[in-house]
Amino acid sequence: MHIAMFVDYHPASLGGVQTAVSALRRGLERAGHRVTLFVAPDENAAPDSDIVALHPLSIPAINGFEVVAPTRRNAELIDAEFAARGPVDIVHTQSTYGVAIAGMKAARRHRIPLVHTAQSRDDAFIELTSPAPHATALVLRLLHGRYVPHIHHMPHRAEESAAARHAWWTISGQAQTADQVIAPTQHFADLLLAHGVTRPITVVSNGVDDALLDGRAERRHLDDGPLQLIWCGRLSAEKRLLESIEAVRRTENCELDIYGDGDLHGAAVGKIVERRLGDRIRLHGRVSQSECLDAMATADALLFPSHGFDTQGMVLLEAQAMGLPVVYSDPALAESIPAGVPAADASVEALAETLAKLAADRSILSDLRATLAGHTEDVRQSRQIAKVVEVYVQAQARFLDDSPNATAFPTTMPRTLAEIPTAPGKVPVLGHSLRALTDAPGFVTSLPALGPIVRVHFGRQTGYVLTTPDLLREVNLSDAEFEREDLREAIADIAGGAVNVLRGPEHRLRRRMISPALRQSRLAEYAEAAADIANTWAAALPVGERVNLMDEAHGLVLDTVSATLFTADFGDSARREIRDSVPWLLSQVIVRTALPPQLRKLRVIANYRWRSKARHLRDAVGAVVAEYRRRDEDFNDVVSALIRHTDSETGERLSDAHIIDEAILMLAGGVGSMASLTGWLWHEVSLRPDIAEKLYAELDSVVGTGEVRPEHLGKMPYLKQVVSETIRFWGPWISAANASADLPIGEVTIPAGSAIMFSPYMVQHDPRWFAHPETFDPERWNAENAADTAKKAMISFGVGRRRCLGDHFAMLEIALASAALLSRWRLTPDPKHRVRASNRDFVLSPNALPVTLTRR
Repeated sequence: MHIAMFVDYHPASLGGVQTAVSALRRGLERAGHRVTLFVAPDENAAPDSDIVALHPLSIPAINGFEVVAPTRRNAELIDAEFAARGPVDIVHTQSTYGVAIAGMKAARRHRIPLVHTAQSRDDAFIELTSPAPHATALVLRLLHGRYVPHIHHMPHRAEESAAARHAWWTISGQAQTADQVIAPTQHFADLLLAHGVTRPITVVSNGVDDALLDGRAERRHLDDGPLQLIWCGRLSAEKRLLESIEAVRRTENCELDIYGDGDLHGAAVGKIVERRLGDRIRLHGRVSQSECLDAMATADALLFPSHGFDTQGMVLLEAQAMGLPVVYSDPALAESIPAGVPAADASVEALAETLAKLAADRSILSDLRATLAGHTEDVRQSRQIAKVVEVYVQAQARFLDDSPNATAFPTTMPRTLAEIPTAPGKVPVLGHSLRALTDAPGFVTSLPALGPIVRVHFGRQTGYVLTTPDLLREVNLSDAEFEREDLREAIADIAGGAVNVLRGPEHRLRRRMISPALRQSRLAEYAEAAADIANTWAAALPVGERVNLMDEAHGLVLDTVSATLFTADFGDSARREIRDSVPWLLSQVIVRTALPPQLRKLRVIANYRWRSKARHLRDAVGAVVAEYRRRDEDFNDVVSALIRHTDSETGERLSDAHIIDEAILMLAGGVGSMASLTGWLWHEVSLRPDIAEKLYAELDSVVGTGEVRPEHLGKMPYLKQVVSETIRFWGPWISAANASADLPIGEVTIPAGSAIMFSPYMVQHDPRWFAHPETFDPERWNAENAADTAKKAMISFGVGRRRCLGDHFAMLEIALASAALLSRWRLTPDPKHRVRASNRDFVLSPNALPVTLTRR
């Protein structure tokens, strides 16, 4: 098998999980399997071709470890490594946070069975090491819940603090995502079950690397002199080092050698100096695992006073392998200690009493060593490999039986409103608004795992997200009527009477009246103007200078859309107003729509600026419309078509106010989305030389050294594929309308007024409809590969009566702009800039695209 392991720590760093993972990796490799490790980076680690370090966040290390998040950049790195290293059979996560979440998401993207080993008591760690345990645990839970659904039932445990309960949501939530779970001990498996984990749990002990034990000499110990104790591990509060030093201080004829490093090193030195214990307690710093085993060979006992924290403790296994008795405080660890001496309780007094007893009577240790002699081989890693591989086989079987798929993507339709699950991450007043605004893609892509319909809350508004394209089509192609009161209220000042916020007969009439402006015959005329603008723009770009292509995309699309709206010279002042006002207004639409009205009113300055810019924009466009009416000419543009059209069924014509609404809607709906999609296409091509070269070859063959014309597009199928894949990959993250009346969906009835939502981004990143959805692959749209399922799941422009009327023009504009740019220039991205997706609009937008241009 090829196993991809994901762990939040680099194996070169200090810790029991790292040691366990390294031993497991080597054990699997000796058994003939292949392991690739995906980890957090460690600048001091030696190079290893089978270790892939993910990209960390640009924040200080926490507890000595770099912090990694499951970002799109890391997803791309993982996908590239999966592709380069051949098929992966199992994804095995070994921790709880960013790297493990990235591994879980990779397993689901690539349809690979997922095994999770629950290793750590994060609840105890946070309570013992954080200055604000409750706040820390809550923040971690909320961050974790952005990526991992916390939807299982977790029974209330009266003995737990609020901080511990928050931490257990992350521990149990991570385990619940897997197909199979491994726990190193039975007592930890019982805790997982007690916290609501329903996935199959197998107890498999960690192991000590065989290579460290082979050929090692027998233990050497003396029964005279002081009691020789050894400590091996991280010098951290949860390990109770300072309590150990105090217990040794109180015990006569007892010495302690401490091996390890960590946050408590300074405090330990201070205590040793203050109490003048330097002759009895020695700090050796960090040593290798082999050196620690050497030290165990001459010690009388291992001191291990951890309590309520360790799930097993790798050092306990090492002591067992060396035949070294253990003095311990936590009774739960007895299952990992075949021969040891437990303290009566966790207090320093009880620990000191136990040590005094051993110092006075060495025969106790002799008896324990005799017992241990029959167990030293049990902890070899080779003894555990067969059990681990069996778990892998079980995970594969479950995966093939579709039970894990059912867990990841439940298909059972709810029968009542109460059965519809609510998305995690809801907060008072704001509901899910904060989560959606801070991580739109992570929020929406987590919803299919909850069910076909998921309840969300935006302020006081309750919404129901449809997570499958079939359900979306069923609802949108029905006779159900929808309204968009929230959107209408949010944009009332700029386009409150536009077609996308109308309903019923009024909506149908308006669609009929504006559709002639977007007919194919008109598009051909618009395309000529768009091509001229794109060619002029591309030719004027600077050679060798740093250019932000996102700024360029916004300017180009603004010029193109406004030029197709009104081509007459007297529209120049309106076009200037559009350039000044539209980008900021667009950035506010998503915020105004997501915020509850009561909170929106508090944004006094932003609201004043919104009304002022909206008024200036409507006045400028209105002046152009009035001049068009006065001149009564057809300028072959959108405003001409809107003014001159009379509805054949009713004889109605659009008023100036209606035309202003529709013109601004075309700007709002077109500029932000088209600029973002155009920018993403350029970004994706700049990162992928193979795609770029195919595009260059096609452009050279069709366009040559001349200018791009609309008739060229039909001869460039690969460019069309790249455009389609960009629209799939970066489709709108949310769309919503309110049900005008009670809406039956299957057996459940959604109340009138509820928001009915869907997310093209979510559907188009769902592996049920698109293979390897996180891979940008234009080839999925060639004639041979494009499947009907994928075509039906392409919903970026909507479905049914509310499908965007400008979809063909949008694709045309994106293709022309890209052809004009790429036929002339090669793009070299700024390696120091990290492109992030911003949800300032309903289509995610690159924050910036700094590149250097060189002529082709």
